[in-house]
Amino acid sequence: MARHAVLILVVALLRAAAFAAPPPEGFGGQPESLRIRLVTIGPGADVHQRFGHSALWVEDTRLETGLLYSYGTTSIADGGPVRFLLGQPTFWAARLPVERTFLLYRALARSIDVQDLSLTVAQRQRLLARLERDVQPASREYAYHPLRDNCATRVRDVLDEALGGALREALTAPARATQRALLRRYVQTQPVSELLLMSWLNDAVDAPATQWEAAFLPRELARLLMGVSYVDGSGRRIPLVTREGGSSPSSDGSAPVGAGWEGAAAWGPGVGGAALAVILALLRGRGTHRMFQVLFGLYHAVFGLTLGAAGVALGGLMLLSRLDVMQRNENLLFANPLAFALLPLGILMMSGSERAERWARGCVWLLVAGSLLAVVLKLLPSFDQDNRGPMALWLVANLGLGLAHVWRLRRLSVAPVCAVGPAAEEREGARGATRWRAA
Repeated sequence: MARHAVLILVVALLRAAAFAAPPPEGFGGQPESLRIRLVTIGPGADVHQRFGHSALWVEDTRLETGLLYSYGTTSIADGGPVRFLLGQPTFWAARLPVERTFLLYRALARSIDVQDLSLTVAQRQRLLARLERDVQPASREYAYHPLRDNCATRVRDVLDEALGGALREALTAPARATQRALLRRYVQTQPVSELLLMSWLNDAVDAPATQWEAAFLPRELARLLMGVSYVDGSGRRIPLVTREGGSSPSSDGSAPVGAGWEGAAAWGPGVGGAALAVILALLRGRGTHRMFQVLFGLYHAVFGLTLGAAGVALGGLMLLSRLDVMQRNENLLFANPLAFALLPLGILMMSGSERAERWARGCVWLLVAGSLLAVVLKLLPSFDQDNRGPMALWLVANLGLGLAHVWRLRRLSVAPVCAVGPAAEEREGARGATRWRAA
């Protein structure tokens, strides 16, 4: 609760500061007095803070004052996460007071790393001119994109413009991992957030990326700049980043990119759910206690609510989101919105409705068919989405529920129970018939 209160205060103060930090008179008037530094804010505790933040610190040593130019200002009150997922948030560039901004980030226990950038006088002048143009009311707003237009990519582009395209040229080599793998390392300690994020992103984040494209993450940008150099006007090759007055980006404690198998964490819940479905089906068929009937129906209701909600979210993002990375998602074959039908059917099964169980069985067959179709389609080159995590959870859970219904169907078909009592024996014995009832 205290952390969220601090966060609200931070956002409010940053938004107010964004329009209350005009440059002092004469700021940047002598470009040779400018000192340019890249500021990288480390990940925070909340999901939207997990990926860090980038900004440029411009200091006029002649006036002994500096300003922080940030492209990450927005309003969390305007639509919140829904607008973000639909690709409709508006961000804007802002001038921020350095010390006050650092104080607020420290209050959130977020690290602050600073790198001095070695730029020529002409480059510093171009950089400041671009930053000043971007914070003007007529041009400060931009349509945010989490991978191609965010706080880090805007800083990257500004630096590239100041360097005359030398930064983009230096970052043409292949990245150390795909964009999905780079994102995963920031949420891997939060299994629910990891599953949601990895489920929502389609194969656009699985294509081979260049270092330029990988610089959408603040710490990845800071790391890559350490290896960049450029040729100045006199023909000398100058390292872009110097260590004086700043520190190298600190480690965020995440596992190395590519470590382990990404779907491993989802196997436990997937296998556990499948095993529970089979066990409840066995108890429902062999036991006479009404509790087993209730539990079997309850499992279907909870399963339908969970998987159905996931399917509706996926389908909604595919239809409504403007973000290309959330469209054409293969995971919809695993998390089918039709699973929501199991919620009311499961409730009816709790009261012993055989018709509801038959309808639920048909729904389960559809879920299993969709899951198996998704696996078969993996043989085609165009179905290259890395969805090992969702597959390990939903495929196994769907197949487990399907296996439970196979056993139930077999039990209903082959479990004879003879009628009891003299009258029944006399009636049925005359025809040699056998009576059956549902287990």
